[in-house]
Amino acid sequence: PSHPISSDQISFLHNRSEISMAMLIVLMLLPGANLVAALRDHHALAHQQSPFWCRKCCTAKCDSQTEEVKGDLGQVKFQDCQVTKNKPLEIQGETMCEETCQTPYFGKSKPIKVLRTSAHGPQQCFLRFFPWYQGICEDDCCAAKCSGQSYSLTGNWTFQDCKVRKGAKDLHGYGRTCFEDCTVVHSGEPQNATVMRRSGGGSSPQCELYHRDLPLQELAMDFVEQLEISALKLTRGNYGDLPLMKADKVESFLEKVKEKVLKPEFDQQGYSQEIKSKNVVIIGDLHGQLFNLIGYLLFIKSKLNDKGLSMLDGSSLLFCDPSMQYVFMGDYVDRGERGVELLLLLLAYKARCPEGMALLQGNHETAEMWFPYGFAAELKWKFDEKVRLGDIEDVVELLPYVAVAPENWMAMHGGLSPALERVCSGKGGRFSECLTKDIGQTTVWPDPHTGEGYIKSQRGRKIQKFGMDLAEAFLKSNNLKAMFRGHEQVKAGYEMKTKGEYVVTTVFSAADYVGMFCIDGQQPPWDKKMFSTPGQGNYGAMVLVDRKTGNVKLQKLSPRRSRALASKFTGASCEWDFVRVGLRFAAGIAA
Repeated sequence: PSHPISSDQISFLHNRSEISMAMLIVLMLLPGANLVAALRDHHALAHQQSPFWCRKCCTAKCDSQTEEVKGDLGQVKFQDCQVTKNKPLEIQGETMCEETCQTPYFGKSKPIKVLRTSAHGPQQCFLRFFPWYQGICEDDCCAAKCSGQSYSLTGNWTFQDCKVRKGAKDLHGYGRTCFEDCTVVHSGEPQNATVMRRSGGGSSPQCELYHRDLPLQELAMDFVEQLEISALKLTRGNYGDLPLMKADKVESFLEKVKEKVLKPEFDQQGYSQEIKSKNVVIIGDLHGQLFNLIGYLLFIKSKLNDKGLSMLDGSSLLFCDPSMQYVFMGDYVDRGERGVELLLLLLAYKARCPEGMALLQGNHETAEMWFPYGFAAELKWKFDEKVRLGDIEDVVELLPYVAVAPENWMAMHGGLSPALERVCSGKGGRFSECLTKDIGQTTVWPDPHTGEGYIKSQRGRKIQKFGMDLAEAFLKSNNLKAMFRGHEQVKAGYEMKTKGEYVVTTVFSAADYVGMFCIDGQQPPWDKKMFSTPGQGNYGAMVLVDRKTGNVKLQKLSPRRSRALASKFTGASCEWDFVRVGLRFAAGIAA
């Protein structure tokens, strides 16, 4: 109708349609009780079939619709809906219909009240009352969701009988995180452990063993697998996309490495580690250049593959064999785009194969150097200040200053200092008896010179260069023939100084120093002035020692070959950067 119908008109029409003359005749023939029942039933039927009444709330329209709610539930889905009452509701000036629906609720079905606008066609439905009023949880962690799930790392961890803890925690890289106390079955042995998952919708979220309950070996394997293959693939500045780059996980790993590996080793041998294996690789400064490390490990693997050495379980690069040891001579971070990743990978190797790894301290294993030379800014950018410099410093200060192959050679970062010469001469290479932290710190700065005695160094007022006569005397007093050291960037990657039969060899392994993996790529955002594109063009080097035959081979790698080896192994591509280089080259020709 073109004009609104009044309530009196509705009542008149309704009464008129409700009882016809024929119906009255039938009703008069019925007994009294049946008459009352028939009138009631006919009245109800008329209400449902009246075209005027059913314009408002006749059929359910909310089936399969959803509504997002905050907290762990995430989404309420409306199912099996029925109109609660045909009479519409007036709510804040709106004519609304109410429906009763079922919703899946943590493995059960729960009835809820839903509202929609009274109108023709599909309508948007929503919960009538606040979720909490209808008994719907809006907390961050409402119910256990991890029972029956599995987590695979070095084995299969199955979660059973989980119970959710109240309250969530903000974890870097995870967001709002729920914790569940579960019975965990691993290798047939059930044990109680904490399981973590993200807060939010879905009945089967990704559940994993909480880092603090995950054994160090499994945690370290996770780091090895991700860092060897995946880290270099993040070539456009998206370093934080690596799954392990989560502050809580990294801090837990650092704490476990410190307490379970480095402290016991330090208590046993102090600041000097003995080299016993017949095959030894010596690598110098890497300065956060992960592509160099991967390149060297690939080269070593190809050269020693015929010796029958065992590979580290879970690694595609590292030998872990009683007859093989790696010596790294410090300076793992600063002036590099992946100092965090490189240090974590080396520590993961150390955790998985402690006897096979000698990680020495250099002059860049201290927070005093990390602020001016980039590592502090890198750490802050990658972990949003959630990983403290102090946590890393607590780890690296336990590393030795010297590695010694008795009656053969010694390796260190810098070189001979007056303090070291004074207290450690004549010890037969047993430097654990004389080295302290203070003395060790004096050894990370000196460089050798071809003359005699100590002379002033350009590195600082209190730093001196040591002459080859001093090196000869010190080595001879300890029944050693050679000193390997890093610290100095040299164009060819290595440099030798001799005095009679005694040798001091500098090994610098950061090929294309201060360069990035992707030449002409995006400058790391934490320090856009630190890096050059490309770097300084120098070769990198390492030493391969066969103690059985006495053979010592100095091997250098060009920046190009190092990048090519790492790129082929990881599948990392710098094509996006090469396009930029090509466009710049074309623009230069056009100009």
